[in-house]
Amino acid sequence: MANHRAEDIVAAVVTKVTGLTTTGSRVFRGRVYPLQDTEEPALCVFLKSDNPDEPSNSFSILDSDLSISIQAYVKTSASQVDTVLNQIRKEVTIALQADNKQGLAYVIETFEGPADYAVRGEGDKPTAVLTMDWKFKYRRSRQDPSA
Repeated sequence: MANHRAEDIVAAVVTKVTGLTTTGSRVFRGRVYPLQDTEEPALCVFLKSDNPDEPSNSFSILDSDLSISIQAYVKTSASQVDTVLNQIRKEVTIALQADNKQGLAYVIETFEGPADYAVRGEGDKPTAVLTMDWKFKYRRSRQDPSA
């Protein structure tokens, strides 16, 4: 059985952001437990929401806005940790905007959203977190979300 198209989009995003210069293969899907020092810098990809557009004149097609958050985690004692986060943000943007359809014929467009910076933790190496929101407009069948 085929996946819901939203699942395929999330999987495509994970593939696109895996192997970036700064984060490498340290990309996790929906991870909810803490990262170890050896796993940073890293990206965590989360499905945020999926909002169908207002009904169209078509009884067979539905357009939807899928929101995905990509969180970058960096643990460092460097005073300019936002410089590292901005480098990661640049790499993610280049990866996701290289193909605004993410290699999927039913993705209509990819939109970059807001980015929020935060610092967490204690000790000599606090963790800095950058949350990047992305929106993907896509089309699917009203009757079968995998088609």
